[in-house]
Amino acid sequence: MKFKATFFMILLFSLTESAKSQAMQQYVLVETDHSFQDASGLPSNLVNMSMPEKIKTTGSEYVNESFSEATVNNGSQFFDLRYNNYTGYFEYKKSATETIIIAKEKNKEIQFKDGRKYVLKNIVEKKEQKPTYLLAVGNSSSAVKLFKEEIVTYIAYQEALNSYQEQKLPEYKWQKPLYFIEHENTITAVQKSKDIEKMFPAHAKEIKKFIKQKNIDFNSDDLILVQNYLNSIL
Repeated sequence: MKFKATFFMILLFSLTESAKSQAMQQYVLVETDHSFQDASGLPSNLVNMSMPEKIKTTGSEYVNESFSEATVNNGSQFFDLRYNNYTGYFEYKKSATETIIIAKEKNKEIQFKDGRKYVLKNIVEKKEQKPTYLLAVGNSSSAVKLFKEEIVTYIAYQEALNSYQEQKLPEYKWQKPLYFIEHENTITAVQKSKDIEKMFPAHAKEIKKFIKQKNIDFNSDDLILVQNYLNSIL
Protein backbone atom coordinates (compact mmCIF):
# COMPACT_ATOMS: atom_id res chain seq x y z
CA MET A 1 0.00 0.00 0.00
CA LYS A 2 2.84 2.37 0.86
CA PHE A 3 4.41 1.74 -2.56
CA LYS A 4 1.08 2.40 -4.31
CA ALA A 5 0.58 5.65 -2.39
CA THR A 6 4.10 6.83 -3.27
CA PHE A 7 3.59 5.93 -6.93
CA PHE A 8 0.27 7.82 -6.98
CA MET A 9 1.89 10.96 -5.51
CA ILE A 10 4.67 10.84 -8.12
CA LEU A 11 2.11 10.42 -10.91
CA LEU A 12 -0.02 13.29 -9.56
CA PHE A 13 3.03 15.59 -9.35
CA SER A 14 3.98 14.66 -12.91
CA LEU A 15 0.51 15.48 -14.25
CA THR A 16 0.43 18.79 -12.33
CA GLU A 17 3.79 19.87 -13.71
CA SER A 18 2.68 18.87 -17.21
CA ALA A 19 -0.43 21.04 -16.88
CA LYS A 20 1.68 23.98 -15.72
CA SER A 21 4.02 23.62 -18.67
CA GLN A 22 1.07 23.71 -21.06
CA ALA A 23 -0.03 27.06 -19.61
CA MET A 24 3.43 28.65 -19.74
CA GLN A 25 4.09 31.42 -22.22
CA GLN A 26 5.90 30.27 -25.33
CA TYR A 27 8.87 32.54 -24.74
CA VAL A 28 11.96 32.38 -22.57
CA LEU A 29 13.03 35.71 -21.09
CA VAL A 30 16.69 36.38 -20.37
CA GLU A 31 18.64 39.33 -18.99
CA THR A 32 18.21 42.84 -20.34
CA ASP A 33 20.31 43.40 -23.45
CA HIS A 34 21.70 46.92 -23.02
CA SER A 35 24.07 46.60 -25.99
CA PHE A 36 21.11 46.01 -28.30
CA GLN A 37 19.33 48.99 -26.76
CA ASP A 38 22.26 51.20 -27.75
CA ALA A 39 22.34 49.78 -31.28
CA SER A 40 18.61 50.01 -31.90
CA GLY A 41 18.01 53.51 -30.59
CA LEU A 42 14.85 52.48 -28.76
CA PRO A 43 14.61 54.67 -25.63
CA SER A 44 14.15 51.99 -22.97
CA ASN A 45 15.39 48.77 -21.50
CA LEU A 46 14.79 45.79 -23.76
CA VAL A 47 14.35 42.16 -22.86
CA ASN A 48 15.78 39.51 -25.14
CA MET A 49 13.25 36.85 -26.12
CA SER A 50 14.32 33.53 -27.56
CA MET A 51 11.83 31.45 -29.52
CA PRO A 52 11.73 27.77 -28.48
CA GLU A 53 9.53 25.24 -30.22
CA LYS A 54 5.94 26.26 -29.60
CA ILE A 55 3.41 24.17 -27.73
CA LYS A 56 0.68 23.18 -30.17
CA THR A 57 -2.29 25.47 -29.62
CA THR A 58 -5.31 26.72 -31.48
CA GLY A 59 -6.05 30.40 -32.02
CA SER A 60 -3.49 33.20 -31.84
CA GLU A 61 -1.96 35.52 -29.26
CA TYR A 62 -2.25 38.34 -31.78
CA VAL A 63 -5.11 40.24 -33.37
CA ASN A 64 -2.55 41.06 -36.08
CA GLU A 65 0.38 38.60 -36.27
CA SER A 66 2.32 40.52 -38.93
CA PHE A 67 5.25 42.75 -38.03
CA SER A 68 4.70 46.26 -39.43
CA GLU A 69 6.74 49.44 -39.52
CA ALA A 70 6.06 51.80 -36.63
CA THR A 71 7.61 54.70 -34.76
CA VAL A 72 8.03 54.92 -31.00
CA ASN A 73 7.26 58.06 -28.95
CA ASN A 74 6.80 60.19 -32.08
CA GLY A 75 10.36 59.39 -33.21
CA SER A 76 11.53 59.36 -36.82
CA GLN A 77 13.05 55.86 -36.89
CA PHE A 78 10.87 52.94 -37.99
CA PHE A 79 10.92 49.50 -36.34
CA ASP A 80 9.22 46.23 -37.29
CA LEU A 81 6.75 45.86 -34.43
CA ARG A 82 3.65 43.92 -33.51
CA TYR A 83 1.43 43.89 -30.44
CA ASN A 84 0.95 40.70 -28.45
CA ASN A 85 -2.62 40.92 -27.19
CA TYR A 86 -2.06 38.05 -24.75
CA THR A 87 1.08 39.27 -22.99
CA GLY A 88 0.26 42.97 -23.37
CA TYR A 89 3.73 43.82 -24.75
CA PHE A 90 5.06 45.03 -28.07
CA GLU A 91 7.55 42.80 -29.88
CA TYR A 92 10.39 43.99 -32.11
CA LYS A 93 11.70 41.76 -34.89
CA LYS A 94 15.47 41.96 -34.59
CA SER A 95 16.14 39.16 -37.09
CA ALA A 96 14.44 36.13 -38.61
CA THR A 97 15.23 34.11 -35.47
CA GLU A 98 15.19 36.67 -32.67
CA THR A 99 12.41 38.85 -31.30
CA ILE A 100 12.69 41.51 -28.62
CA ILE A 101 10.05 42.47 -26.05
CA ILE A 102 10.01 46.24 -25.51
CA ALA A 103 9.61 47.46 -21.93
CA LYS A 104 6.52 49.60 -21.35
CA GLU A 105 7.82 52.32 -19.04
CA LYS A 106 9.43 54.59 -21.64
CA ASN A 107 7.59 53.46 -24.78
CA LYS A 108 4.21 55.08 -24.26
CA GLU A 109 3.11 55.66 -27.84
CA ILE A 110 3.41 53.37 -30.86
CA GLN A 111 2.32 54.71 -34.27
CA PHE A 112 2.06 52.28 -37.20
CA LYS A 113 2.33 53.38 -40.83
CA ASP A 114 -1.14 51.96 -41.48
CA GLY A 115 -2.66 54.45 -39.02
CA ARG A 116 -2.98 52.29 -35.92
CA LYS A 117 -1.93 54.15 -32.79
CA TYR A 118 -1.40 52.53 -29.40
CA VAL A 119 -1.08 54.61 -26.24
CA LEU A 120 0.02 53.36 -22.81
CA LYS A 121 -2.65 54.23 -20.24
CA ASN A 122 -3.12 53.44 -16.57
CA ILE A 123 -6.45 51.66 -16.33
CA VAL A 124 -8.12 50.26 -13.24
CA GLU A 125 -8.33 46.47 -13.11
CA LYS A 126 -9.44 44.66 -9.95
CA LYS A 127 -9.15 47.98 -8.07
CA GLU A 128 -5.50 48.38 -9.07
CA GLN A 129 -3.79 50.63 -11.61
CA LYS A 130 -2.45 48.66 -14.55
CA PRO A 131 -0.38 50.15 -17.42
CA THR A 132 -2.01 48.86 -20.61
CA TYR A 133 -1.61 49.61 -24.31
CA LEU A 134 -4.90 50.81 -25.76
CA LEU A 135 -5.74 51.30 -29.43
CA ALA A 136 -6.89 54.84 -30.25
CA VAL A 137 -10.27 54.81 -31.98
CA GLY A 138 -12.13 57.61 -33.74
CA ASN A 139 -10.86 61.19 -33.48
CA SER A 140 -7.69 61.01 -31.37
CA SER A 141 -7.22 64.80 -31.33
CA SER A 142 -10.65 65.62 -29.87
CA ALA A 143 -11.39 66.66 -26.28
CA VAL A 144 -13.18 63.36 -25.63
CA LYS A 145 -10.93 60.47 -26.64
CA LEU A 146 -11.91 56.87 -27.27
CA PHE A 147 -9.70 53.81 -26.82
CA LYS A 148 -10.15 50.08 -27.30
CA GLU A 149 -8.51 47.15 -25.52
CA GLU A 150 -8.36 44.05 -27.70
CA ILE A 151 -7.98 41.10 -25.35
CA VAL A 152 -6.74 37.55 -25.95
CA THR A 153 -6.97 34.98 -23.13
CA TYR A 154 -5.37 31.55 -22.76
CA ILE A 155 -7.44 28.42 -22.12
CA ALA A 156 -5.33 25.54 -20.85
CA TYR A 157 -5.27 21.99 -22.21
CA GLN A 158 -8.23 19.88 -21.09
CA GLU A 159 -7.72 16.12 -20.85
CA ALA A 160 -10.46 13.68 -21.82
CA LEU A 161 -11.60 12.11 -18.55
CA ASN A 162 -13.50 9.28 -20.20
CA SER A 163 -14.19 7.70 -23.59
CA TYR A 164 -17.14 10.04 -24.21
CA GLN A 165 -15.04 13.20 -23.97
CA GLU A 166 -12.43 14.62 -26.31
CA GLN A 167 -9.22 16.29 -25.24
CA LYS A 168 -9.05 20.00 -25.97
CA LEU A 169 -5.80 21.58 -27.08
CA PRO A 170 -4.63 24.78 -25.39
CA GLU A 171 -6.36 27.74 -27.02
CA TYR A 172 -5.83 31.47 -27.42
CA LYS A 173 -9.27 33.04 -27.61
CA TRP A 174 -10.31 36.56 -28.54
CA GLN A 175 -12.60 38.25 -26.07
CA LYS A 176 -15.07 41.04 -26.72
CA PRO A 177 -13.16 44.34 -26.87
CA LEU A 178 -13.36 46.74 -23.92
CA TYR A 179 -13.72 50.45 -24.64
CA PHE A 180 -12.51 53.45 -22.64
CA ILE A 181 -13.45 57.12 -22.78
CA GLU A 182 -10.91 59.72 -21.67
CA HIS A 183 -11.79 63.31 -20.79
CA GLU A 184 -9.70 65.84 -18.89
CA ASN A 185 -7.06 63.22 -18.01
CA THR A 186 -9.59 60.80 -16.54
CA ILE A 187 -10.04 57.47 -18.32
CA THR A 188 -13.03 55.22 -17.66
CA ALA A 189 -14.11 51.82 -18.96
CA VAL A 190 -17.55 52.08 -20.57
CA GLN A 191 -19.71 48.97 -20.80
CA LYS A 192 -23.17 50.49 -20.49
CA SER A 193 -24.94 53.83 -20.82
CA LYS A 194 -24.74 54.62 -17.10
CA ASP A 195 -20.91 54.54 -17.22
CA ILE A 196 -20.95 57.48 -19.64
CA GLU A 197 -23.81 59.26 -17.88
CA LYS A 198 -21.76 59.26 -14.65
CA MET A 199 -18.82 60.83 -16.48
CA PHE A 200 -20.97 63.72 -17.73
CA PRO A 201 -23.79 64.12 -15.18
CA ALA A 202 -24.89 67.51 -16.54
CA HIS A 203 -25.75 65.82 -19.86
CA ALA A 204 -26.90 62.44 -18.51
CA LYS A 205 -30.46 62.57 -19.86
CA GLU A 206 -29.51 63.55 -23.40
CA ILE A 207 -26.66 61.01 -23.47
CA LYS A 208 -29.03 58.24 -22.39
CA LYS A 209 -31.53 59.29 -25.07
CA PHE A 210 -28.86 59.37 -27.81
CA ILE A 211 -27.50 55.93 -26.92
CA LYS A 212 -31.01 54.45 -26.91
CA GLN A 213 -31.94 56.05 -30.24
CA LYS A 214 -28.75 54.82 -31.93
CA ASN A 215 -28.99 51.37 -30.31
CA ILE A 216 -25.28 51.53 -29.41
CA ASP A 217 -23.40 48.24 -29.10
CA PHE A 218 -20.86 48.78 -26.30
CA ASN A 219 -18.58 46.04 -27.64
CA SER A 220 -18.12 47.67 -31.04
CA ASP A 221 -16.90 50.80 -32.79
CA ASP A 222 -20.47 52.11 -32.46
CA LEU A 223 -18.95 54.07 -29.60
CA ILE A 224 -17.32 56.39 -32.15
CA LEU A 225 -20.84 57.80 -32.63
CA VAL A 226 -21.00 58.47 -28.90
CA GLN A 227 -17.55 60.06 -28.96
CA ASN A 228 -18.59 62.42 -31.75
CA TYR A 229 -21.83 63.24 -29.95
CA LEU A 230 -20.04 64.03 -26.68
CA ASN A 231 -17.60 66.32 -28.49
CA SER A 232 -20.54 68.17 -30.03
CA ILE A 233 -22.34 68.89 -26.72
CA LEU A 234 -19.41 69.64 -24.40
